[in-house]
Amino acid sequence: MEGLNVSQQSARSSTSVIQDGTAGTKMPHQWERSTRTLVDSARSAQRLSTNQRQLAFGVQKGTDTVMVQDHQTSDRALNSMIKACEDLKFRVEQQLESVIREISLLEEEASRAEIVNAKLREPLSCAEECLAIRRRRPSREMTRDMVERALNEQVAASKHSLRMINGVLDASSKELARLRQCRERLEEDVEQKNVALDVDREALQMENGWSEAGVVRHPASIALPHMWRQRTEQLIEESERVRATCERLRAKSRAIQEEIDTLERETRENTARALHRKIEEAERLRGECQAAIITVEGEIQTMDAARGSVEQSLNDKLGPLSLARSRLSVRNSKPGAEAVRDSAERSLEKEVSDLEQSIRKLQLETARQSSDIKRLEISKGQLDSDMQDKHEALAIDGECWAMIQSLSQRMTNPLEGGGGHGGGVFLR
Repeated sequence: MEGLNVSQQSARSSTSVIQDGTAGTKMPHQWERSTRTLVDSARSAQRLSTNQRQLAFGVQKGTDTVMVQDHQTSDRALNSMIKACEDLKFRVEQQLESVIREISLLEEEASRAEIVNAKLREPLSCAEECLAIRRRRPSREMTRDMVERALNEQVAASKHSLRMINGVLDASSKELARLRQCRERLEEDVEQKNVALDVDREALQMENGWSEAGVVRHPASIALPHMWRQRTEQLIEESERVRATCERLRAKSRAIQEEIDTLERETRENTARALHRKIEEAERLRGECQAAIITVEGEIQTMDAARGSVEQSLNDKLGPLSLARSRLSVRNSKPGAEAVRDSAERSLEKEVSDLEQSIRKLQLETARQSSDIKRLEISKGQLDSDMQDKHEALAIDGECWAMIQSLSQRMTNPLEGGGGHGGGVFLR
């Protein structure tokens, strides 16, 4: 450009010299020099123009190269961003599928826990009802026996199991809420990445630009690529932590249900065994009472017959006693000279004394036998009352036994059709 300015200035100075000169006043050598000066100026201008044209071609070629390189760099950057976004989107979609699957599994586990929760109320209700029924036993049968202890253990085990399963349900509800929140955030992230991918693909496929007039220009984002990636990575890591927590919760729920199943079955079987032994013992004692009643009744009959024999013997001695007394009284009416204490009088006195002593002995034996008979009758009455109490207690324990057996039949039926873990009442 400086060479071009110099040639233009020399051309103007030559022109001014020619214009200012007076015609016919130049010398021939001046005239030739003037022409040569113009030619040299034209040649210099041509050289400068050639140089400028070559310089322009160089600039054009350089800018074309930079344009192509920049375009290729932009294409590579767009392709790289698209690939990175697709990779992240793939991971997010995989995490989303895992979260959705975990939601389904946890909902299924929570549903199973709800069934266990409802099913546990049956043994609790049955045990409490049995305790209430057994409170109607006669006072003589109201003992803290093994049946009552087994029923109390069954009630305590059922309440403990309900507390554990309710804890699982509460935790499942909280974790399900966290999983659903993770699912919403993952779905939102996938949707945003789909939009970003569409935008980048559209930008990559553009061949012609458009005028920027009327186009709303958004401010440049201040988020750096590592921040963009880190945000998605944190979302994936948080979802993985929530899923891991839910997996542990499901494993804990299965373990609790297995423990509940074992505990319920053992306490129910203990109650059934205790009732069975109690019924056997009560039936044995009732049989002993019945045998004792039969023995006592036989003894009462024997004693009554013996008392009748003694009374008959006593009555049989009253006549001879009266006769002996009468004889002795008649002999006392003899004249004084004839009233002697002879052998006959002594015999009569001995007879009277012996008969009186025998009657007193028989009276004493009759009283003793009457007392024994009364005692036997009291014992028989007590045995009758005890057997009646045993009969009522057996009826009550039999009712409890029927309830426990019915509960066992209901509890051994599967809770679900083939969807459980298997191996127990609550897990089939």
